[in-house]
Amino acid sequence: MSSIRFGLLGTIRLTCEDREIRLGGPRQRAVLALLLLRHGRTVSVDELAETVWDGSPPPTARTQISICVAQLRKLFREAGVDGEVIVTSHPGYRLDTEGHGLDLVDFLSLTGQAAALAGSGRSAEAADAYRRALALWRGPALDGLTGYALEQEACWLEEQRLTALDGHAELRLALGRHQELTAELAALVREHPLRERTRHSLMLAQYRSGRRADALETFRTGHQLSIDELGLEPGTALRELHNAVLCEDPAIAAPPTVPEPVAAVAPAVPVTPAVPVAPVAPVAPVTAEEQPEGRPDTSPADLAGEAHTPTACRPAPPTTPSDLPPNIPSFTGRTAETEVLDALLDGRPDGEPPRVALVTGVAGIGKTALAVHWSHRAAASFPDGCLHVDLGSAPAAPGEVLGRLLRSLGAPGDRLPDDEASRISLYRRLLRGRRVLVVLDDASSFAQVAPLLPANGGCCVVVTSRESMEELVLRNGAVRVPLGVLDRADSTALLDRIVTGGRTAASPAQTTRLAELCDGLPLALCIAAARLATRPHWTVRRLADRLADEHRRLDELSLGGSRVRASFELSHGCLSPRLASVYRRLSLLDVPDMPAWAVAALLDCPVETAEQYLDELTDAHLLEVSGPDATGQYRYRFQSLLRLYARERAQEDPDRPAAEAARDRALHSWLTVAEAAHRREYGGDHSVVHGPAPRPHVDRDLLDDLLARPLDWFDSERHCLVAAVTQSARLGLAALAWDLAASTVGFCEIRSNTDDWRRLCEEGLAASRAAGDRQGEGVMLGELGAALLYRGESEASVRLLEEAAGVLRAGGEVYGAALNACKLAVVVRQRGDAAAARALLDGALPALRAAGDLSAQAHALNNLAQIALDAGDPEEAVRLGREAVALARGLGATRGAAQAFHRLGRALLAAGRLPEAEEALTEAAGIVRTKHDRLGMAYVLLGLAEARLRAGRADRADEDLTAALALAEETGSTVLMGRLQLLRVELEEARAPGAALPQEA
Repeated sequence: MSSIRFGLLGTIRLTCEDREIRLGGPRQRAVLALLLLRHGRTVSVDELAETVWDGSPPPTARTQISICVAQLRKLFREAGVDGEVIVTSHPGYRLDTEGHGLDLVDFLSLTGQAAALAGSGRSAEAADAYRRALALWRGPALDGLTGYALEQEACWLEEQRLTALDGHAELRLALGRHQELTAELAALVREHPLRERTRHSLMLAQYRSGRRADALETFRTGHQLSIDELGLEPGTALRELHNAVLCEDPAIAAPPTVPEPVAAVAPAVPVTPAVPVAPVAPVAPVTAEEQPEGRPDTSPADLAGEAHTPTACRPAPPTTPSDLPPNIPSFTGRTAETEVLDALLDGRPDGEPPRVALVTGVAGIGKTALAVHWSHRAAASFPDGCLHVDLGSAPAAPGEVLGRLLRSLGAPGDRLPDDEASRISLYRRLLRGRRVLVVLDDASSFAQVAPLLPANGGCCVVVTSRESMEELVLRNGAVRVPLGVLDRADSTALLDRIVTGGRTAASPAQTTRLAELCDGLPLALCIAAARLATRPHWTVRRLADRLADEHRRLDELSLGGSRVRASFELSHGCLSPRLASVYRRLSLLDVPDMPAWAVAALLDCPVETAEQYLDELTDAHLLEVSGPDATGQYRYRFQSLLRLYARERAQEDPDRPAAEAARDRALHSWLTVAEAAHRREYGGDHSVVHGPAPRPHVDRDLLDDLLARPLDWFDSERHCLVAAVTQSARLGLAALAWDLAASTVGFCEIRSNTDDWRRLCEEGLAASRAAGDRQGEGVMLGELGAALLYRGESEASVRLLEEAAGVLRAGGEVYGAALNACKLAVVVRQRGDAAAARALLDGALPALRAAGDLSAQAHALNNLAQIALDAGDPEEAVRLGREAVALARGLGATRGAAQAFHRLGRALLAAGRLPEAEEALTEAAGIVRTKHDRLGMAYVLLGLAEARLRAGRADRADEDLTAALALAEETGSTVLMGRLQLLRVELEEARAPGAALPQEA
């Protein structure tokens, strides 16, 4: 039977009898790679699909995965392999490598063998095992495969390679081969300049080669890099070596050179051909006795055997440690999160893995406070002790941290094993059979945490971190406990706990204001409370007033060494340079939240790339996500203090012009989408005047998704639209400000949102006047006049509309003047001057026809029909209404068409043509129903109720009236509510015995 040799340590590669098997495209390669990484275990179809399509599988993903598997099976059969290599196993597939080879398995087995040999003092054989392991690498692991999951696996594999390189180098140094190592290690340090273990080996090799000055320079370079990049001093081992080099300590002198073995030494531990790949990186040897039988994450390094542990390092009698910091008296809230942690107290058998919780959140959110508070609360459930390690205050190598933990557990400090692997083994043996709580506070990475995890189910681990640590969740089943800001009640309660003397209770409104200015962030709340507590002469209002100034808020929120700004710098400092730049530029938008499409415009990148950046920032707890909104989009927002911090950092942007151009591009993108929404709602670019502001391109398919229902888009985007107009006006982008306002006010009218309507127009008007933009000034005067008319402020409305008419005529804006005349005609008619209103409308129609604006023409005809109705000429109103409907049919199912049918229905009702009236009003109802236009539907139902009441169908009229009343209450329209109540009286009178049917007035 032919056997296959699988290769992951480089490009994915298959060979059979020295012949290479050619694989298909990237999907097939990704499927095979994941099956190999999990070989011997079932991989679900869902996990395969998530991996292949990087978290966004299409509806056909399951079928396409099946096709990939079938193609792979065919390849194996054509290569002459008998039996199934890929086995169907619910809920997916399992790759069976029995009788085949995998370079990853061999690599892990050889490195495990090397660790075992090194532990038994057989350095030359260990070095040879490392050499053979490293020779298996053909390039970067999984080279050529993309996607988050596979890239994470590749990072893990690369870490194993680097660890093996470090182990190999240390053994070769111990064998006296420093001369041959210096160039090799120097290249590796250049590639990984922050890897202290490698730099340590290079310094030692240089010193032992007689290059003391070079060794000191290597330290100085690493020291400066550590300060610049991490803000940290180098680790203890590197500093101690530096001191030893300075004083030429004999302890670091070169040992006698041990020659290379003439022939390969037979391995003391055989290379196992098919050991399951460990789902957790084999960070150190763990004894076979320690590993529960059947554990799926057993690795070759875990089989090193306890016999190699020196007698002096065997476990000491157990002690009961209690390392927890003092409890926090001001701890407040977090009820739901505490309940999640309480679930960890359910016991597990000792052979099971430990229970793990991961408390995550931005710096200052109270992760440590929750962990410490809950640990004290739960301490009685851990009779064998509580361990606590602050991994953030003084980052140390895992071996150093393990030394502290081992001493807490009673191991004699002077007899601890020197190497990290033996310390891990001893630590886990000391915890075996015991119920101990381990709190790992402020962890920065999974690699930092993994060596510190117990191996038995009696223990429990609480990890706090600013990182999302997917590996801890995926590999160790950690329960995520994400922390957000405190709500208003808990924020004020926290202030009250710290500020004594009843000062907060005496000023409840100002205390609430102070809590809001602190953004509900526990660190900020504690700092503010401490400032009040130490200044008894200050009122709550005084501090709140100081914090109200955004330019000094972060400066005010500091107390001694506790600074909100400094805490944010910790999270910001962990971002890649590109992601940090994205974060700073996002803060330049003064909008309450952001959809991914607007961020894509800001960054000038595809939406998918923008979503990736946003998700990474959300994982780092620097943004919050909500949604999906009515259009299916997720929205991202800053906490207010984080926005202030990001904006401060944005002022340091070395390329400010590019950053400002990105901001302006994003603001203009709202105009692109708003204009498209207006066109779809009005059946074309009707009833709006546009200016010269640029419109960035937005993908057509994206517009189709966003604007499937334009009103839903407006409802989702309303606050951002107002904010974008306001910011544009402040920045002097007048053409954008008034054009975006003009494209948006129609939606405000549909939703009866007169507050936003008025604000949009006032901002656009102020910007236009400041810029001397007469076209924008005229358009905004007219739109503001219409808003005031809608609010019932007719005097102010007439004044603005007449001023707008003068500005537009003076500027030669014929079309804009005609639209303005239609608005003015409405208010003139309402004030009783029908002749003037008719003259305005008749004068506007030629310009509207010349512009091809069907919507505005239909609107003008509707108003002329109403004038005819007011004059007691319903037949003329019907004629004009039918003309308006004929025009509106060309618009499609738009609001303008619904208004035309509604006006025709009212005219037919007045003419006593009840069946035709009901038919026209039913047409209007069909349109407004699809648009979820509550106000429009209420008016249509009012007309239908009247038509059916006059036709003698009181029960049906009652149904329409009841539905219309419910909608009117939702919209808050008092005028409509009054008309409906009058009709309710008519309906009740019509139902009285002997009553005559009401007639149209």
